[in-house]
Amino acid sequence: MIKLYRRTSRVILVLLQLSFITAIFYDVLNEFSVLVFIGIIGFLGLFSLVKMAHESHDNPTKSYVLILFVILGALSTFMINLKLETGPVVAAAFIGTIASFTPTVFRNKSKKIIKDIPSAIYSGTFVGMTSVSISASYWFIIISGFIAGLLFVLATNTFVGVGGKLGTIAFGGVAVVFILTLIIG
Repeated sequence: MIKLYRRTSRVILVLLQLSFITAIFYDVLNEFSVLVFIGIIGFLGLFSLVKMAHESHDNPTKSYVLILFVILGALSTFMINLKLETGPVVAAAFIGTIASFTPTVFRNKSKKIIKDIPSAIYSGTFVGMTSVSISASYWFIIISGFIAGLLFVLATNTFVGVGGKLGTIAFGGVAVVFILTLIIG
């Protein structure tokens, strides 16, 4: 069952990266330098997928409570950006900094989930950085955070130590909800 989770999360993350690269390719179809850059990035991504050593865990953390923390990070970042007009980067940095103190505050607790809370909240901050022109309501952020939270839980022990994982998860949540809003509405 653990192998199924790992393979599923790898496939989802790779598909999200490919959709992101495809979107860039579609926007700048006539720029040769961008096409070369996308080709190099695609090759390096494929190479790292094949050669990367994956961390193996007998008991991976699969706590679906982390989904709530992703949603919390997304909503709080979006609200700070919207209400205080701080900008998305400052709002995400503020929430991420506060979340980083969670293991210190709850250091007497021996549960592994306490160590995963900061990264779940920080993944949510990427969802909360979504532009107001794309996310017109709090419901968009909540649903995007929920989908990103599901992806976060599925990819808990996949691509450990690889940069861009949390941003890719957030992109996946926002992209899915954005596509659903285009289809539905």
